[in-house]
This record gives sequence, structure tokens and C-alpha cells, in this order.
Amino acid sequence: MFTNNDWLLYGATGRTGTLIAEHAVALGHRPLLAGRDASRLRPLAQRLDLPWIETDVDELDRHLGDSRLVLLTAGPFASTSQPVLAACLRAGVHYLDIANEIDVVDRVLRTSTSTITAIPAVGFGTVATDGIASWVAAQVPGADRLELLAMPSTAGSSAGAQASTMLALAGGGRVLRDGALVRTGLGSSAHRMQTPLGTRTAVPVPTGDLVVSHRTTGIPNITAHTAMTLHPLVARTALPVLPTLAKAARHLPRNARPAPDGPTTYVAGYVWARATARDGRSAEGWLRTGEGYAYTAATAVATVEAVLATEPLGATTVTAAFGTEIAFGAGGEIVAAA
Repeated sequence: MFTNNDWLLYGATGRTGTLIAEHAVALGHRPLLAGRDASRLRPLAQRLDLPWIETDVDELDRHLGDSRLVLLTAGPFASTSQPVLAACLRAGVHYLDIANEIDVVDRVLRTSTSTITAIPAVGFGTVATDGIASWVAAQVPGADRLELLAMPSTAGSSAGAQASTMLALAGGGRVLRDGALVRTGLGSSAHRMQTPLGTRTAVPVPTGDLVVSHRTTGIPNITAHTAMTLHPLVARTALPVLPTLAKAARHLPRNARPAPDGPTTYVAGYVWARATARDGRSAEGWLRTGEGYAYTAATAVATVEAVLATEPLGATTVTAAFGTEIAFGAGGEIVAAA
């Protein structure tokens, strides 16, 4: 199958996939759109004047053609990542995804290959948090502790994102200690902190940022947080039941929360990182990213461009491969540092 398309976008009709396709076209790309629903693919492809194919992830091999890269945006990634990565390895095609589930990200980063580049988590907030994490870590040589916090701002939410969130919560809390993932109670060690948007409760969450920033910085002890308005005591009391609720919710229908119609003003998204050494040296910083889905579209396409322009890098992260340029160049701006 000859396609004359450098890369394939699988999951193009999802909220994030559509934004990535639109951003790619605006920059002159012509990806091959792929997904499981022809009734949704056809009008999108017609609107963007792009080729498209209907296929399941298990049948992707026979549709790769001369594509040099696959960007996977269809979740839940616990189901879609492994077959797509396997197809890429068989065909010698680069693999990217926008996953942020720990187990998925960890599996991709453990892939042994010298023939392709395999990079997980090429969207918000992992690229952003890893960028600011690398930036502060460079200021604290020998740092052994890294704290991360993401405050996303998104227009609407996708069903795929909701499914991935439920899967992550169902696994309970996790942190990185001495280079290994350790299970913790969800909501444990929740605490108040000052942010650019006021005082918030920082709640440890089990996200792919833990393994991504460990790979990039080598720091062995990492905790990733999200910001909530709950009081820390409420978070520590209520959140431990979420894994049970999340397991039940995985069996319920999911409805995407659509983006509002018309012009809307969004509060900017922010990410924060602090690196600390045993002797007390530390550095921290805030990165403002803008709206989360738009940031993901920018970082994903920028990563596609960077990967297609380089020789195979094996399994790696965006920042380990290309430095902080993509994280900061996709609209990220350092607004506070200490």
C-alpha cells in the first residue's frame, strides 16, 4: 500500500486527534487519518482534504504503507498502545502517543529497539512538566528529590481522556522512591501550596510524569501532584475511595464534555517543578502553558517533526531527546522561578 504520507494519525476523530490534525494541516502536513469509525473519519478528512482509512488497531500493519511514523491518540491507551507499538516495531515505523497512564508509559520506555524512535506522552501535561523538571534539575546537580504539579485548563473533555483517568485512578496512588514505583493511598500527603491562581491543595496522583521525568532527569524520588480546591483533610479522607469508584465507573457509559460554542476565555494552565538535593540546595519554577488541548496539539506535531528529522533514537522521552525546546516552544513560558 503506497500512501505518500509521512505519518499516520490514529484516533483522528477524537477531541485531541482532531485538534492535532487541524494543527498539522495548518503547518503544511498531510497525515493519513485513521480510526475505527468511517462515519466520523470521512467528514473530517473531507474538511481537511486528507486521506483516511478505517481500521482497528489490530489490523494496522496492512495500512502503514510508506508512513514513517504513527501518532496514537485513541485511548484508553492500556488497550490501544501495545498493538500499535507492536505494529510499528514490526514495520520499522516510529511510534508516538499522548498517553499519561503509568503502566503504558513505562512499557513504552522499556521497549528495546534501535530501529525506531518510541516516545510516549507527547502532550499536556507530561511534556510541560518534564520540560520544567529538566530545567530545575539542571540547576541542582545531584538532586535526589523532584516534586511536580499540573494545573491543566482545558476546553471540554474527551471520552478517551475520561476512560484513561478512570483506569489510572482504579490503580490507586503511586510515587517513585529510589527509582521504583511504590503504591500509596490516593490523596495521602495532600497539602496546601501557593500557585499563580491562588492557594490550592496539591494531591499526589499516579501519572506517567513519574516515569517520564525519572527517565529524563535520573532523579530517583519523584511525586507528581494535581491541584484541587478541596481542603487537604477532605482530600486525605475522601480520595482513598476513588479507586473503588473508578473501577465501577469503567463499566458505565462515558459522555464527552464538549467544548463550549463561541469565543471563551480560559484560565491559563500551569505546571510546577522543584528539584532538591540532600544538602538542601533546591530550585523551582512555574511554566504557563495555555489551554491544555491546544498545547497538546502543538507539542505532538512538534515532536512528529523532530522525530522525522532525526535518526532512530530508541525508547526515550521528548525532553531527553530534544531538550526543553518543544516544551517551551509550544507556548510554554516560565513565569516564576526560585
